[in-house]
Amino acid sequence: MLLKTEAIVLNRIKYTDNSFVVNLFSQAKGKISVLARTSHKAGLKANLFAPLNIVQTEFRLKDTRSVQAMSYCELVKSPAAIDTSIEKICISQFIAEIIMKMVREEEQNLTLYDFFRSTIDAIESAETNIVNLHIIFLKEFAKHLGFEITNNFCSETPYFNSREGMFLPFFTSDEESFDQQLSLAFSQMLSTTYDSNVIRLSYQYRRKIIENMLDYYKIHTENLSEIKSLKVLNEVFAKE
Repeated sequence: MLLKTEAIVLNRIKYTDNSFVVNLFSQAKGKISVLARTSHKAGLKANLFAPLNIVQTEFRLKDTRSVQAMSYCELVKSPAAIDTSIEKICISQFIAEIIMKMVREEEQNLTLYDFFRSTIDAIESAETNIVNLHIIFLKEFAKHLGFEITNNFCSETPYFNSREGMFLPFFTSDEESFDQQLSLAFSQMLSTTYDSNVIRLSYQYRRKIIENMLDYYKIHTENLSEIKSLKVLNEVFAKE
């Protein structure tokens, strides 16, 4: 049957000279793979399938196929502002890779779809503190995945521990624990939302926080392997 749905692009993999396998998180069907034929002259363009682009699409759904045949696709929104913002491009790639590796279900999940879409809206509209958006995404996504980080920072529990996902009264190790200054900054970040993104962190603090949050994800799930886009993200934001 033909299925029409809005969908979020996660990635594209070249299949032939004029076609891609595109992984989507769709509003109607959850995570799904489709075959998209592209052309330089007419039809679909390859840049339509940039990470976190929102598209309106139609494909032929057959339960016996692992990759569905796309018959139509048009762009709804492109959060990365591809011609102007390398920072938004890198953040979009990073978030799309996290979603691609963490979401396995091929079924409708409107709550998760709405969360991803609100993230895309935040990336598109952000003018300041763009560098915090992927940290906010990671801490909010953890809630949806069932392992929310507890923000219990206080004078009695001043050390964040990435293994426990909460603040502890003591420092355990350099690999697991933040020092008190970084723990305070992280606690402030945990209270931040896309709408109240005013916390400023140094590059070193952000990098340490992201690395520990990814370690936290790995502890709580078997789905998260190496995040290849992280290296480029760090290189771009190291220059700010």
